Amino acid sequence: MPQALGDALYLAIAAYYKMDALLAWNCKHLTNAKKFNRIRLIKFEIGLPTPVLATPLNYLDGDNTDE
Repeated sequence: MPQALGDALYLAIAAYYKMDALLAWNCKHLTNAKKFNRIRLIKFEIGLPTPVLATPLNYLDGDNTDE
C-alpha cells in the first residue's frame, strides 16, 4: 500500500502543475494500461488534467531525428 500512496502523490503533483508527462518504471500502478482509463476518468471528474503516463523506454527509441 505505501507504493500506491507514493504513486498517487506523484500523479497528484503532476496534475496540479499541469505536466505533460509523468515517467515511471512502476507498471503495476501508474503506467498500467488497465488502470489508466480509471485514473483519467477520476481526474476528469475533479477537473484536473491527466499527464501522459509512460515509462522512460517510451522516449528512448533510438531515433535521433532532432539532430
